[in-house]
Amino acid sequence: MADTPITAGLLPLPPAEPLSSPSSVTAQELLHKPSELPLVTTGTSARYIQGLADVVSRASATDPLTVLFQKEKLAHSASPADLDLTTLQRIVHKAATERLAAKIAGGGFVAEAGGFSAVACWEPGVVGKPHLADARTRAERPAFAGFLDRVVDLLRTGFYPVADRVSGGRFWKLSLLARDPAVPYVPGAVRAVIVPFLERFTSDQNEGGPMPVWLEAGSEQARAIYMHYGFRDVGEMDIQGVKTWGMIYTGNIDVEKEGSQTS
Repeated sequence: MADTPITAGLLPLPPAEPLSSPSSVTAQELLHKPSELPLVTTGTSARYIQGLADVVSRASATDPLTVLFQKEKLAHSASPADLDLTTLQRIVHKAATERLAAKIAGGGFVAEAGGFSAVACWEPGVVGKPHLADARTRAERPAFAGFLDRVVDLLRTGFYPVADRVSGGRFWKLSLLARDPAVPYVPGAVRAVIVPFLERFTSDQNEGGPMPVWLEAGSEQARAIYMHYGFRDVGEMDIQGVKTWGMIYTGNIDVEKEGSQTS
């Protein structure tokens, strides 16, 4: 996909370890609705991958879920308490870069607004192809493996039936979202990388027809923000004391009516 500037009213659809917390977003910023959204661009180039990884590393390095997952990657003698913020951010940056490369290879893309003030990664999904932990991951990263297992459970009970019914099993996932705490707040930047895409993916004008959207919210704040944008939670996960929610967005899709697509 070519790196492309877009506007809120015209969204080109791109070709067809979870983190989905809009870090550093305050309630005041959430409730503020600017008359115009800032320019949004989308892309899959190295510049977009690095731009999103930069923001995520600055915004979420100290989030409880991020710390829990990164802790499992350290040597048994090490602890996140022994790491300075710069080192922890470097670890998160590397992990985000690797994850983004895999997501883009699968058809995902990065959206940014306000000159990378806010960033998001959107990726397409298909029912029956969830993230699964391999034997090595289960042995070395039990918390992360348990998280993936719980996500799969929620997908199968609370989301896959909806996607099967309305879009032949196809859907979109908001898998990364953050606002850069190192730059001045750009009004509407977070909204700009969420709302236009939700409207597009769930509309009749979407290529392939309307599709539901999935995400995992990694904190109470994230859950509240996503509910503000129209998501509803379909289940709660407790990963070693850190609560996370599976959430879905269907917009104006008639979830009781079967779609015309086939899987």
